[in-house]
Amino acid sequence: MKAMSIPNGLEKKQPRRARLGITRGQALLFLLTFSLFFYLLTELVFASSAQKEPPKGKEVTVRSGDSLWTIAVRHQRSEKVDVRDLVLDIKSANNLDSNLIYPGQTLFIPETD
Repeated sequence: MKAMSIPNGLEKKQPRRARLGITRGQALLFLLTFSLFFYLLTELVFASSAQKEPPKGKEVTVRSGDSLWTIAVRHQRSEKVDVRDLVLDIKSANNLDSNLIYPGQTLFIPETD
């Protein structure tokens, strides 16, 4: 015969182990906070890019025989502006790696102070 044990009401109950990790409420709060953070971040990024004003200057079409130097001399506003600086400004405004330009090409001439 097998002995059966019957639980006694006076016996000490085993303590429950503490639950490790996060609860559903904490996970939901984290997800909500995370989503709100990225929503506000994208709003800031797109809002700042929408307020940029276009650079001041004018567009010029390159004619046969033109070079960056002749275009810079032609569009030099005052004698105080160095032509070399204007050539560098034209190159950077148009993302040019070299001094080569072609007839019919459109260049942006930035306004110098």
